[in-house]
Amino acid sequence: MNNLEHKIAIISGASSGIGLAITQAMLAQQCRVIGIARDFSRVPIDSPLFEAHEQDLGKLQDSANLIKALCKKYPIDFYIHSAGAGLFGSIEQFSVRQIDDYIKSNLTAALMMAHFVTPVMRQKKSGRMIFIGSESALDAGKKGTLYSAAKFGLRGFTQALREDCGKDGIGVSLINPGMVRTPFFDQLGFAPGDDPSNYIEAEDIAAAVLHILHSNPQIVFDEINLSPRNKSIVFK
Repeated sequence: MNNLEHKIAIISGASSGIGLAITQAMLAQQCRVIGIARDFSRVPIDSPLFEAHEQDLGKLQDSANLIKALCKKYPIDFYIHSAGAGLFGSIEQFSVRQIDDYIKSNLTAALMMAHFVTPVMRQKKSGRMIFIGSESALDAGKKGTLYSAAKFGLRGFTQALREDCGKDGIGVSLINPGMVRTPFFDQLGFAPGDDPSNYIEAEDIAAAVLHILHSNPQIVFDEINLSPRNKSIVFK
């Protein structure tokens, strides 16, 4: 088992849901975590190993400046991309501005961060990048035009990045969860059913991340698909 102590991770979306669960799990493993999110005020993380940066990843140039500076400062071992939001509806319901902003925040930002992280790992000849995708990257659903576009794009990106980076000792993995009980659904018109068989917990995703990070570095988990035993949703 690989020890995460003294390792350094960048985690996006670290203030809520899956990203927060991953952050807490890795801090418990004594990994140093650099968390990026829009707002940490409601989830103060009290750990000397944690460094918070409040940044809207949809603001690409500002975000690029931050990630570039962090990659110059730290020899990043892990990059875990969990930032993202849900936006559902028919494509004609969204303005051109909404479409552009959504793709920037939910797809382009991941590519931008990898742009800076990858050379650091290539120089080290080691590293893991883990992207949180969705079951919507496997099977697009009704009213999921923007969400599925972003997640399918992320899946294609990770497949290509994995091929590009393998010879440099870098592992690239994608985790595709089904419905996870998190604040993701707070602003949406639907949510997983109340029975525990209808949802995954954020801690389940964090456990999958730790499984990858603790594994033999010569092994790459291309994709992990996690689904609740039953799939039932309720409309608000």
